[in-house]
This record gives sequence, structure tokens and C-alpha cells, in this order.
Amino acid sequence: MIQRKQTLWLALISLICFSAISINIPFREVDGKLDKKVIENAIASIGFSKTEITIEKERVKMVPNTFLKYTTLLTGLCALASIFLFKQRKRQFLLSNIIYGLIALMVFLMYYYGWSERYVDIEPDGQIIISILFPLILGWANYKATTGIKHDDNLVKSYDRIR
Repeated sequence: MIQRKQTLWLALISLICFSAISINIPFREVDGKLDKKVIENAIASIGFSKTEITIEKERVKMVPNTFLKYTTLLTGLCALASIFLFKQRKRQFLLSNIIYGLIALMVFLMYYYGWSERYVDIEPDGQIIISILFPLILGWANYKATTGIKHDDNLVKSYDRIR
């Protein structure tokens, strides 16, 4: 009954996280280098689930981005669990703080997988894709959900005072 806008924000967080994993939405593409060797027509597409390295339009190598995948999955599951804890606002607030930590870890892992020399060299010709903004969108949606949770908690406390 009290659960209103924050349900939509938490559902948005879950939807973004689950779609980023299942579709493997890339957040960076790098051309021309693989393992510090210049290779013609090589493209590395770094996504939330795995890195796909393609040489001359033929998929050659897939490297799983395990920690990023599971961090994104855990963020989506925490948001989904928080939707169903609408009667326990303190736990819901605790889960929203955990989501903030998971988003910060996601940003670090995106940097590690996207710009470390482990998979691809850092090159100026690498393209950053709009999905790099997903952690910012997740943080903003979590902020809106947290303010809704606080508003509902204050509303319930005021009703308790009136009784």
C-alpha cells in the first residue's frame, strides 16, 4: 500500500542489470590491438558478461568478465529483493545502501575490464559506448528509491504519532 514510486525505481535498476547481463551490452570497443600486438581488422567488444574479440568478422575469442557479471547480477537481485520488502523499510534502506556499494564496485570493475592491459591495450581509437552511463543511471535511480523509502518511513512515523 505504501510502496509507490520506489518500486518503479527499483524495478528500473533490476531491468537494467538483468538486461546488461543477458544481452551482454558492450560498454567499450577497441580496434586494432590484441595482447599488445597490432592486428588488422581486430575489434574487442567489452561487455558486462564477456569480452568478444573478433578478427576479420569472425569471432575468435570470448573471455568471461566474471566479477563484473556477478556484481551486476547481485545489484539487480538486491533491487528486486528490496521491492518485496516494502513492509520492512529499515531492511529496504539497508539494501539500498548495499546497492550503492555494488554500483561503486561495478564502476571499478568496468574500469578494470575496459581499460586494463589484461585484454586490450589502451588506445586512443577505442570507442566508449553510451552504456558506460549505466552506473550513473543506477545510482540516480537508487537515490530516488532511497528518498521514497525515507518519505514512506517518515509518513508511517507521523501516523503513529497521531494515534
